[in-house]
Amino acid sequence: MKFLNALEQARWHIRTLWIVIVLAFVMNAFAIIGWMHVQSRIQIHVPPHIPASGLTITQGEIPKTTVYSFAFYVWQSINHWSHNGMQDYKQQIKRFSPLLTPAFKVRLVQNYNQLFDQGELQDRIRIMQGIEGSAYSPDDVTMVGHDTWIVHLKMRLTEMMNTNAKIVKDIEMNYTLKVVRFNVDPKHNPWGLAVAGFAQSPARIKTIV
Repeated sequence: MKFLNALEQARWHIRTLWIVIVLAFVMNAFAIIGWMHVQSRIQIHVPPHIPASGLTITQGEIPKTTVYSFAFYVWQSINHWSHNGMQDYKQQIKRFSPLLTPAFKVRLVQNYNQLFDQGELQDRIRIMQGIEGSAYSPDDVTMVGHDTWIVHLKMRLTEMMNTNAKIVKDIEMNYTLKVVRFNVDPKHNPWGLAVAGFAQSPARIKTIV
């Protein structure tokens, strides 16, 4: 009788172990599936100036300095024509299209066609830079809604003829750009942002030439 009881207890223990093994297998399977679907790319934006008191960073949060730097970089680059605006402007629009919303890209292409028809691209070199003494200020960037910012850029735009280096345009401008979150092409747009257009019409501040 004792032998039969011991045998039954052994069978019950074996069944318990099998149940534990099956449960452990199921739990590990769920853990592996969850690990495979976990976010593999975490984007954190670190501002250029970190205060002495330290910095708390939240995943996905984009500081104003990053938005301003992005808008400045894109707009300055699109308006950099090193040899001939007829080729360079179109090439820059294409090159930086991942950093533009489709609608704004269309508007820039329309602007290219307009300048082409007016003869303002042939042999033109264009340089755009920040106005001297006009550094970044937190007031230059305003968050107006969910993942939407308005950026104010004060830029000096200079155009000259490539053949004789004659300056034909030298003005200071205020550009008010709309920037939005744009996580659609991480490979070509690691910023996760895009310039969506003008929030206000560009305004001339000063005419130098």
